[in-house]
Amino acid sequence: MSRATRPTWWQLVVVLAVGVAAIAFVVTFTAGVVTDGAGTGDPADFYRAIGRELTDPATWRVVATGGLVGAVAGGVVALVRRSRD
Repeated sequence: MSRATRPTWWQLVVVLAVGVAAIAFVVTFTAGVVTDGAGTGDPADFYRAIGRELTDPATWRVVATGGLVGAVAGGVVALVRRSRD
């Protein structure tokens, strides 16, 4: 069996940044939609809540911050891995 090669440091940074940003988006978006559009009795509130969350700058700030944290964590992991090799 052939052994897979390790990803380069920049691939690790990109994957972690995108992964953490995606998780931050899903959590923030879901929390916002559930708190703003669930249980109000008006069926249109759900769709309004989706629109509010997609246009809310706070949602995108959380996503950007998550991506930055993921990139920094990926960089630290790449540095630690490089120092061990």
